[in-house]
Order: sequence, then structure tokens, then C-alpha cells
Amino acid sequence: MRNQFLILLAAITLWGCGGSKKTADMPISPSWVQARPASQMYYVGIGSARKTNDANGYMQTAKQNALADLASDISINISSNSVLSAFESQQRFFEDYSSTIKADAQKELEGYEVVETWEDASTYWIYFRLLKETYRKITDDKKQKAAAKALDFYDKALQNIETGEVRVALVLLVKALEPIKPYFAETIMANYNGKDIFLGNEIVQSISTTLNKIAITGPRELKVKTGKALQQNELRFFVNYNQSTPQKGIPLKASYTEKPITQNKSTTETNGYAGFGIDAVRSSKPIEKFKVNLDFEAIVSEATTDFTIRKVLARFNVPTFEVDINIVKPVFAIQSIEKNIGNLTTSSILAEAVKRKLVESSMPIVEKPNEADYVISIDASTVQISESNGYKQAALTATVSVKSIDGIEVYRKTLDRVLGSHFDIEMAGRNAYAEATKRVENTIMREIIEVVVKGKSSY
Repeated sequence: MRNQFLILLAAITLWGCGGSKKTADMPISPSWVQARPASQMYYVGIGSARKTNDANGYMQTAKQNALADLASDISINISSNSVLSAFESQQRFFEDYSSTIKADAQKELEGYEVVETWEDASTYWIYFRLLKETYRKITDDKKQKAAAKALDFYDKALQNIETGEVRVALVLLVKALEPIKPYFAETIMANYNGKDIFLGNEIVQSISTTLNKIAITGPRELKVKTGKALQQNELRFFVNYNQSTPQKGIPLKASYTEKPITQNKSTTETNGYAGFGIDAVRSSKPIEKFKVNLDFEAIVSEATTDFTIRKVLARFNVPTFEVDINIVKPVFAIQSIEKNIGNLTTSSILAEAVKRKLVESSMPIVEKPNEADYVISIDASTVQISESNGYKQAALTATVSVKSIDGIEVYRKTLDRVLGSHFDIEMAGRNAYAEATKRVENTIMREIIEVVVKGKSSY
């Protein structure tokens, strides 16, 4: 037992000595790895990456991480005279914008220096710093150059406003924002016509003022029969600037409360007019709304592909115009010739079935065909076709057609050999009419409603 104890004690001692030696051999990390340096003179960026077999790869990763850290050390505050300050609730947007601007700043960073690198067995570290005064001078120089480019676009935009070319002016105003995008949160001063201006604010204000002076006018209300189309000469809108100058090339976007419309975009012609169309009004409501907006998104997309600028400009209110579409149900008249075994029936059975279905659909009915939008014509007759042991069978043939007020036939359906049986031939004919009535109510009237009311293709 004593020997076993001595062997165990020796093993523990040797292990302890080995561990101490291993700890002593481990490299001691520099202070900037252990804790981020704080400096009044420098912006600091520390980056690291796990080491792999690709030395160049992990070094580049550490460098990018250090640059990102350096960019994040550069604080961004919203100036009261900045582009962002011109918008309400800008703080929520600024949170998104700040991450974008930091990413852009990382790409544009220059003037920084490598202070030191360090590595252990598993990790590579790099330490960047950028003199704050150097950064300020570089940034001020870039801001001045950006302001000069923006001012040139701004000046050309105002010239186009003076000549009444508003669409071109809006495109130029949007383009004026591109050079100064990195400074949306900052004050950007410029001298224009001998006057110092806050350039970003002036551009934003000019866009807002220009949009507010554009007006869209058109019909306040239109009346249309159910199933009828509205043509471009009816849904026609006029765009002017400052209550006078017709505007060409202005993109418009339309929406219709009943349904999406196929062609929902149009552009004004030289005379300032643009039109839209609805293929068929099918709504069961008495009123639907047709709304037209200036498609500012199309103008912005023409001027820039920058997501941040497009997001900023999406906050502008644009000119709109709304039309009440008053929907009137079509008026029907019914003409009927119904014969039973060669004699005119005293009650028009099929015509009454048609009338019932029209009433169920709340369709107005008039007596005089010239007062109707559609005339439903019925021509029906029965004949005896057989007799067996005194049991007689009759067959009905009928044609149901619909013509519009301008004489165009929109529907036609023939019923052939609709059978009825009875010991009395007239009753057999009546039974054939009763069977035909079911087909009229269940099929033919549904199809007529589809054609007339819903604008479906002819049967």
C-alpha cells in the first residue's frame, strides 16, 4: 500500500510540473486584445478571425471585421438641418438608415493605419486606428464634392420647373440626393445664387413643393350599367402644374375597389391627359371607387436604383383623384310566343319563369322593349309525337335569345324535344312546359346573367 501511494504522489507531481510549464509557455495577449482601447484622438477598430489553413482568408476576415468595428466607432447623430430631420417619425427610419450608412462608411474608409497584429494558436487579431482629425478632413472634402454635384442637379431641376417640365425636374431633384446620401443625417451647407442654404433640406422641400403643385382632375362620378365597360375616353384624367400648365410624361397609377384592373398604369400625353379602362363592371354594389395617383415611385425608379433613397422618398404624399362609379342594373323586357299543341297559351309559362329569376336578381323589368337595355325573346311550341294505350306524349322546342338595345344578339339557346306525358294531349304539352321551366330557371337564366351582368363571353 505504501509503494502504491508513493507512485500516485509522484505521478501527480509530474503532471503538475508539466501543466505549469505549458501555462508558462502560452503567449500573453496584448492589452488591446484583452480590452478595447479608448482614445480621444483616434477611432478604433479591432477585428479577429479563427485561424484556418487559408492564412490569407482568415487575415482578410479579421481585416473586414476590424473595419466594421472602426465604422461603428464613428457616431452618427441626426442634425436638425439634415435630410432625415425633414421627415416625421424619422427615428425609426434612422435606425435602419444608420446600419446602411455604416456599411457604406466601411467601404469608404481611408486614412486608417494598422497599429498591431497578434495571434495565438487558434485566433488572429488586428488593430486599426484612424485619427479623428484626419477623418474629419477627408469627410469634409468628400462632402464638399458631393454637395457640388448635388447643387448642379438642384439648379437644373429648378430651371426645368421654371419652364414647366415638371417630370424632368422631379427626376433631377431625386438625382440630387444621390451624391449626398452618405450625409443624410448631417447638415450640408451650400451657396446658391449668393445665399447659404441647407442643401439637403432644400432638395427635399423642393420635391414636396413640386408634388403639392401638381393636380389631377377628371370626372367626379360616372354612371355605368352592370356588365358594361368604361372606356379610356370616360376614365380620362388631366394633370397640370400650378393650376395652369398641362404636364406631359407624368406616370399615373390607378386602383379600382371592385377588383384589380389589367392596365393600371398610364402616362400623360402632350396635352396633359391620360386614360384608363375597365373591361366590365360586375359589382353588385351600387357604388365603387376608381382612384388615380401620381406614380412617384416610377419617377424615383427612373432617377435612382438606391434602396435607401427610394425608401426615404416613399414617405411623400402624392396627388390623387377619386371617381365614384355609380352602378346601375340593366333593364329588361320580355317578349314571348308560347304555343301548346298549336294554340297560344293563356299564361306564358316560360316568360313567367324568366320574370321570376330577374326579380330574384333585382333586375328592373319594363313592358316596352324600346325602354329596355336587353330584350329576352322566347319562341316555344309543343307537338304530339306519340300515343300508346291512350297515353299521349308531347315534345317542346323553344329558342331563348337576348338582344341588346343596339340590336346585337348576346345570347341564344335552343331547347329541343323536352318531353311531357299525359292522357290529355294539352296536359302532356303543359308537362313539357313544366320541364322546360326547370331548365330555364336553373340553366338558361344563370347563363343570361353571366352574359349580361358579369360580362362573360356569349353562349
